[in-house]
Amino acid sequence: MNIKQLLKNFSYTILSNLLSLVVSTLVVLIVPKLIGIQDYGYWQLYLFYTTYVGIFHLGWFDGIYLRYGGEYYDNLDKEKFNSQFILSMLLELALALAIVSFSFLIKDNNKSYIIFMTAITMILTNMGQFFLYILQITNQIRRYATYTILGRIFYFILIVLILLLGIRSFKVLILADIFSRIISLIYGIYCCRDIVFKRIDVRIENVKEAYINITTGIKLLIANFASNLVIGVIRFGIQRFWGVAVFGKISLTLSISNLLMTFISAISLVLFPTLRRIKTDVTRIYTDLRIILITILLVGLVVYFPIQLILPMWLPKYKESLVYMAILFPMCLFDGKFEILINTFMKTLRLEKQLLILNLFSVFLSAILTVANIYVFRNLTLMMFSIVLVLGVRSTIGEIILWKYLKTNEIKQLILEIMIVCYFICVTWYLSLGMAFVLYMGVLIIYILSHFKKIKKAVNEFNSIN
Repeated sequence: MNIKQLLKNFSYTILSNLLSLVVSTLVVLIVPKLIGIQDYGYWQLYLFYTTYVGIFHLGWFDGIYLRYGGEYYDNLDKEKFNSQFILSMLLELALALAIVSFSFLIKDNNKSYIIFMTAITMILTNMGQFFLYILQITNQIRRYATYTILGRIFYFILIVLILLLGIRSFKVLILADIFSRIISLIYGIYCCRDIVFKRIDVRIENVKEAYINITTGIKLLIANFASNLVIGVIRFGIQRFWGVAVFGKISLTLSISNLLMTFISAISLVLFPTLRRIKTDVTRIYTDLRIILITILLVGLVVYFPIQLILPMWLPKYKESLVYMAILFPMCLFDGKFEILINTFMKTLRLEKQLLILNLFSVFLSAILTVANIYVFRNLTLMMFSIVLVLGVRSTIGEIILWKYLKTNEIKQLILEIMIVCYFICVTWYLSLGMAFVLYMGVLIIYILSHFKKIKKAVNEFNSIN
């Protein structure tokens, strides 16, 4: 594995993720500008619910991901995977029917509509996930990227057309999202057509295969679900206690703060199948990747300053919530480090149980802080601080767990990174934007200069790994 080879794979995902970043940025900037705060809140509620539909494949696809990661597409048993596709689709249809039935019991028509549409989105998303996992585990990154690009392009075009036509309803925005997912799913079916279009033959061994996949993947599924709940619990608390309008404003701030993660996820999806195929010192890869990644993330925090300068002028209705970016922006560092280093390496080392326990603990901590904030302090600012705190604790504990298995220790670097994050939050929260920029840039330059040899060595060593 060398830098050129990895960059070839990264280029596809980086292109698709950069496009997703552009689309997400434009949607985040345009939609709240043109639709009402209440409608934007409902739209964000739909996006919030759809974040968790992945749990309804019950770990089935996660099991496939773990068991077949690194395989070559031509070597896959197409009949076996066809049976998994058919059986999983039947499961999704049954669960969707149950959710649709539940939606009719909701008295609030808007929320009933959102839950109904979430059921449809669940089928499209999860069956799409089946194809995405196959493309990812077999390292077909170009097709994986195309799947993502198609959906985002159609989504953006539809959103723009809807707004140009003067439509300001969140319900139509949801329909645009669903249609874009249908387009992506059709492409996924095309890519794996030799799996989908087979004579249906669901034998007992294929049912056993499904059982093995579910039991293998359930830990990773719950771990991923718990990972989403870390912030989700806090967002749910905001929606319940402060209402849909405040929820929409905070969701906008979270969306902006999380834009950097769109780029970071490109590295993570390429890294897993690559690590499963190579035979080399995993500790060395971790150490080299860590210093490179942290440098990129620390530099990425600089994006905060132009965003904070421009957005309050563009979205004056959200000015009061945009101040929380000073607190929330550093979550990219903790979340990025967790997704690329901890999550990826734990899955590579088959530490799903440890990952599950870590994420469940993080959800528990998140729930405690949310309850305390709602019933004791009733302070939205403390709620925002709790997001970064929980993500920081999860990232720190995760690294300590990894060090045990990799037989390494980066405690000094870890402490330094936490200090820089605390410094960033303090200067951006208490000082003017210009002064904060000068002070942070000073610290960033000192960090890069003092670590330059280490960074250069890591890049050279990473390039020589086979």
